Amino acid sequence: MKNAAKHRSFMDANTENSIRQEQIESFGRLMAGFAHDMKNHLGIIRESNGLMGDILEMGVLGGDAKMLERLKKSIDAIERRVVISANMMHHLSGLAHRPDHPFSSFLINDVIKEEYVFLERFSRLKQINIVMELQEMLPAVYNDPSLLQHVVYRIYSQCLELLESGQSLSIVTEVEGNRAVLVFRFPFGVSVTDGETLLHTTLLSAVEKMEGTLTIKDKNKDGMEIRLGIPSLSVDSTS
Repeated sequence: MKNAAKHRSFMDANTENSIRQEQIESFGRLMAGFAHDMKNHLGIIRESNGLMGDILEMGVLGGDAKMLERLKKSIDAIERRVVISANMMHHLSGLAHRPDHPFSSFLINDVIKEEYVFLERFSRLKQINIVMELQEMLPAVYNDPSLLQHVVYRIYSQCLELLESGQSLSIVTEVEGNRAVLVFRFPFGVSVTDGETLLHTTLLSAVEKMEGTLTIKDKNKDGMEIRLGIPSLSVDSTS
């Protein structure tokens, strides 16, 4: 144990960052492989389910009309679940491939929609209503999409902790100057002091790495806003 601790102490910051980056890339590729395999399995299930539906339509089985109706409902239910699952696997594949290129050009709305497929479960469990207000025609941003997804997850998790069951959280995208802005808008009753813990965590370091900004604004009677500014970096500065 002492030797391991001593060895780690000699690692410089660049080596630590390289290891962490490779861990993220490995995890992303494992998830991507899983997503691709699951999409293949779902395709086979959907094809088999469709075949069963065709057999019922042809009347080959004959028999009890009520039983046939129940089978048709089951087939329809399987089809719906397969479509939902395939959509989730599609977004999981996109999420997993984000770390392949630490810096790339992307649309912030696409990143938010992709990640929200998985974030929605947490708000559903706490019975928080999420209102999406994504501004159309936002310019593309050149930055680190995987790091942005990490930051969004952390802010989102903190937001849910500040809200009570039955309340709403608005997620808004807009443009402010030369940067895209992601806004988490709270209802009246949540104050700036409630969200200040965000400004005293390692989350700020991640935001700074994107050369972004994280601010909290009091909207008085309209509640509070957490504003994440995401600039478009120059290619030279990231190479």
